[in-house]
Amino acid sequence: MHRMALAHLQAIFACLPCSTAPNPTTTYPSEKTSLTSAYAPANADANARPAAEIAQDVTGLLLHTSLEGPALRMRLDSMVGSTGWRENVARWVLEKLSLALQKSEGKLGPTVHNAYNRAWDVARGIEGFVVEHPVMCTVIAFGVLAIVAPWILELLGFADLGPVEGSFAARWQSTYAGLVPKGSLFSFFQRLGMRNWHWKILV
Repeated sequence: MHRMALAHLQAIFACLPCSTAPNPTTTYPSEKTSLTSAYAPANADANARPAAEIAQDVTGLLLHTSLEGPALRMRLDSMVGSTGWRENVARWVLEKLSLALQKSEGKLGPTVHNAYNRAWDVARGIEGFVVEHPVMCTVIAFGVLAIVAPWILELLGFADLGPVEGSFAARWQSTYAGLVPKGSLFSFFQRLGMRNWHWKILV
């Protein structure tokens, strides 16, 4: 039984965004549809830019910018344009940021470099976090977004009363609750300054 459980965990790890090339259909084991189709609005403009393309631009700026706060928000809003911020854009940003942070630590701009270091410092101080877990790649990306672009986390469904039912956040937390101990993710965000958030761990 123990070996079966270990094999199951290893299978989950293989699907995590930080251990494979970008593949939206296998990023999270609980999902069977792609990022580009699962959350596109029903009335989406056929001429609108693809979410992955928007996210690539957003992630590229985040990785190299020195902008912060309102100035960064204004710049990112201008890049997203009339398409507007949507959950599928946020999912692609998380996917691309998680992968990029593994490869670009020495090449990051000051804004994300500082956020990345802070997120890791906080994560290492959270009791119960096992930083060697592949899932930590996504957790650190959450932390970076919490510091530099918290509205993207809100698009993913992380809200002040907990993950929004049916959202990416709810599914992620339910899927990986066994890898990220109860209360740890809340403590992580709280120590990063998001003190108005009150998380409920789903089991």
